[in-house]
Amino acid sequence: MLGGGGREHALAWALGRECGAANVFLHPGNPGALRAGATALPGVPVTGFTAATLADAVREHRIDVVVIGPENYLADGYADDLRARGIDVVGPGRAGAELETSKVFAKEFMRRAGVPTAGFVVVDSATAMMQALPKQFPAVLKLDGLAAGKGVVLAANAGEAKAFGERIWIAKEFGPGPHRVVVEDFLPGREVSYLILCDGKTSRALPTATDYKRVGEGDRGPNTGGMGSVSPSPWMTDAIGRAVETRVVQPILATFARETLDYRGILYIGLMVHADGTPNVLEFNARFGDPETQAICLRLDSGLAASLAATARGTLADAAPLKVKNEKSVYVVAAAENYPATPTDGDRIEGALLETAGVVTFFAGVKEKDGALVTGGGRVLGHGALGDDYESARHRAYQAFEETRWRGMHYRRDIGKFQD
Repeated sequence: MLGGGGREHALAWALGRECGAANVFLHPGNPGALRAGATALPGVPVTGFTAATLADAVREHRIDVVVIGPENYLADGYADDLRARGIDVVGPGRAGAELETSKVFAKEFMRRAGVPTAGFVVVDSATAMMQALPKQFPAVLKLDGLAAGKGVVLAANAGEAKAFGERIWIAKEFGPGPHRVVVEDFLPGREVSYLILCDGKTSRALPTATDYKRVGEGDRGPNTGGMGSVSPSPWMTDAIGRAVETRVVQPILATFARETLDYRGILYIGLMVHADGTPNVLEFNARFGDPETQAICLRLDSGLAASLAATARGTLADAAPLKVKNEKSVYVVAAAENYPATPTDGDRIEGALLETAGVVTFFAGVKEKDGALVTGGGRVLGHGALGDDYESARHRAYQAFEETRWRGMHYRRDIGKFQD
């Protein structure tokens, strides 16, 4: 399991339950995940390792499959390089990863595939962006390229749009450029995370989820990488699921085939479901979502390892179905002080290695200092739990925060707070 965040810790945990923790290697991982029982991959440096170094370790330890977690490894072509060395990999190559790494490519792909999505215009300057704004607000503005969840703005008025343009083209917050922005029509509705395993020919849906992107309760404040998630999504029904498969997934697979795009990995389809049940595609990610994966992994009973191996090998049609628990899951992220702007690090974490019944902790932005766990990133860790309903699951998850603390710790208190 390649990566070091909460998503990778959750996947290593779920795979370890099926295969035995000693048979699932997490690299580079993080000190919290390793203290919680994850197995480190020996002989590979934590930073600066190459696909060649990784391939040598895979062969030495007789590892069957490499699952790539973060988007940066996909963008850097690790899947291509490992496959060229004969390694089975879950994760698309650079070409497939463009569905995430380029918002422009993704929208143009949606247009070619004929999947339902918001109308859009692509611009390359602040002036052009202001001219392309819709007559009615809000407007959705998406910076092309990877921006760690901070490149999308829902502008309530022209002033907010202008401020985003200044961040991009004047303050150079996202680098020197050149930059492109997708200006989209706003779609009302409820967001659903729809993840599929895809071996290039066949797909298989994972349990649905809904994440909470804004930092504050009631969906206030700036966007983050995600402050929590629930599974299944309360906004998904069997009828909507059938519509997604027919109108979204099948056209995507057909376009992969028509354009000879070898896509073997996870495709995260971010949906906006209208009140009448009509699904529209908001975005793609070329990997497991974070923090949706944590909520999903809590509900997986068996079959993940076999399904991932089949995805890598192009035999997904022959794999046994995933077994999923009927219970609901709630996962709550706790962040460092000043996240998402300029999170502080080095604050000592107390009570993180819980032994609370029914609660699972996944570690993300964590480092080690003087033998203690300290904050080392924006989203530090999360507590998750199962329940017969969302309320009982969230009660267990939030109870765990009575024991966990560090200076400046903050988390949303409304994750999973809705009627079943």
